[in-house]
Amino acid sequence: MFNKLYKERSDQELNVYSGVKGLVSHGAELRELIGILSPEVLLITISQGEIDGLESFIREPFEMNLSDYEIIYGVRLTKYGGVMTPPPIYVEAVKYLMDTGKTGIGLDMPQDQFDVLYSETMKPGHLIRHSIRKKRILNYDFKDTNEYEFSESWIKRLNAVKGLAKVDDARLDYMAEEISKFASMRYDPKNLLVIDYEFHRPLLERLKAKGWAPKNL
Repeated sequence: MFNKLYKERSDQELNVYSGVKGLVSHGAELRELIGILSPEVLLITISQGEIDGLESFIREPFEMNLSDYEIIYGVRLTKYGGVMTPPPIYVEAVKYLMDTGKTGIGLDMPQDQFDVLYSETMKPGHLIRHSIRKKRILNYDFKDTNEYEFSESWIKRLNAVKGLAKVDDARLDYMAEEISKFASMRYDPKNLLVIDYEFHRPLLERLKAKGWAPKNL
């Protein structure tokens, strides 16, 4: 899904692609868009460490260990097409950086900062509830009619655990601040923000509060 953000009281704009992680078709869609835009900078809703990890994976692929939730997510997502891990939208973004030498900015908080946040926020009760909800989510009716609805419903169900919701809120605040700082310092009309669709609506709402007006959510 392609969109643009416009900076209020200026002529600045920011290209935005929101894709559902896991879907091969969305990776192909992003690859086509990147080919058209040839962005100087990609801002990506993963951490810088994850960008580095994907570079290593692309050079020398290895078997990945998936959590139960990741497996359930992938199984449910196959309703909308081929699924792959690592997420194709991130793989295509990092491949572009490797092929062109362009700049990639990881927007999510560093792993050590995330670890502190997680350990301080997720109480024992949150961890237990998250662990025992797998079967319920596997059989849950998300009432989705397309991949975007599924993505939003999925994260909403996960974040029914209060601790996880607080963690994601903190991550979204962090990413919105990083985007806002970057956009004001290194503006280029070809820059592209690549968003995991789970973050699409809340992240764009945060950016709107910082003066970036989305054409639509």
